[in-house]
Amino acid sequence: MADTNLSAAALLAEIHSESLQSLLAAVRAESSPPGLTHIPALEAHLAASNARRTSRDWPLNRGDVIEVQGPAASGKTHFAYHMLLTCLLPEVHSDTELGGWGKAAVLVDTDGNFSVRRLHELLVSRLQRFLGEDDPKDVMTPPLEDLATRYLQNLHVFRPTSSAQLAITLLHLPKYHATEPRLQDMEIGLLVIDSMSAFYWRDRYTLEQLRDTADNSRTPLPPNPLFHVLKALAKFRISHRPVILMTNWGLNPLTKPSANGDPGSPFYRQHLHPFPAPFEPHGASDAISSIEASQSHDGDGAGRNTTAIARGSGTPHLTSSILPLHYHITLHPSPIDPFPASFSLADALRLEHMRAVLVKKGEVRGLVRTPGEDIVGEFIFRIGEREVLVDADEGP
Repeated sequence: MADTNLSAAALLAEIHSESLQSLLAAVRAESSPPGLTHIPALEAHLAASNARRTSRDWPLNRGDVIEVQGPAASGKTHFAYHMLLTCLLPEVHSDTELGGWGKAAVLVDTDGNFSVRRLHELLVSRLQRFLGEDDPKDVMTPPLEDLATRYLQNLHVFRPTSSAQLAITLLHLPKYHATEPRLQDMEIGLLVIDSMSAFYWRDRYTLEQLRDTADNSRTPLPPNPLFHVLKALAKFRISHRPVILMTNWGLNPLTKPSANGDPGSPFYRQHLHPFPAPFEPHGASDAISSIEASQSHDGDGAGRNTTAIARGSGTPHLTSSILPLHYHITLHPSPIDPFPASFSLADALRLEHMRAVLVKKGEVRGLVRTPGEDIVGEFIFRIGEREVLVDADEGP
């Protein structure tokens, strides 16, 4: 009887199973896109790349993973704000096309920089652009501020304070989705983590301390905490298929400006480990393999073991990237040339108003790349006082 039970258990273990949530997410991924970004040049690049990669004729797929990297004050958080607003807004309101996704969004604020007041301000401004100013004589239509507040109720914010808390938060999201009354009947269209680098220095210091302690010991080292974060993120990606947007610091340029004045690379090395690094020699093949696996095995990859323990180290060695990275965006504030050295103080003061106009314009340049392709797309958006402007035809 024991042998029979063991045999039955072994047979059951070989039968593939998945939750209804995973099945629904997989069906949606094959039948419809999540929505548009409404940044024309970015969408053109994404659509062309997606057509080559999947033969689909839309820019984003459910489950796409996007990394947004750049130096401090380069517009990463405001790009995330733009994507959050696009997800939260409905497609249509009162017969007016808003172009939103009409879905819930989750923001994991690890940097502590998220401002709900700023997001509300941006949302009200966008509604004014589409619906016009409030009419004080119209008592039947809710004020735009109230409408914006209603849409923001579909945003769910978490603030972990360590990599361990971040991993646990991501592991808990499916249960939160199933039990939170404001969320359980909605699809999570977008998951934003701002930023993946928030705990980088703390985790690096901890690992170096452990490494120093273990130098004369055979005790294996624990994996980098980021490993557990990526594993939890990959699991949630497969079960729910949101578009995942992760911001990341730009610390080390690929090449620095030369002494003879040649500009450095606009791109940055990947300082996080383990993390997809598709544009660097050591990570290119793993990143491409991970994307290919995600396209053909998305339904059964959640429980797949992608690691092996390096002998004597205890550190997971990736046989393929834990998380696929479909697009990488690098952001830079548009440069403002300094005054020539020959300028006098009077000349600088006379022309300062021209520089002030450029600064106030808040223009950000984005470079978008797709792993496995040499094409680099470029787009521009502007961070205004009360709105994020994503189209060249939009005025300040």
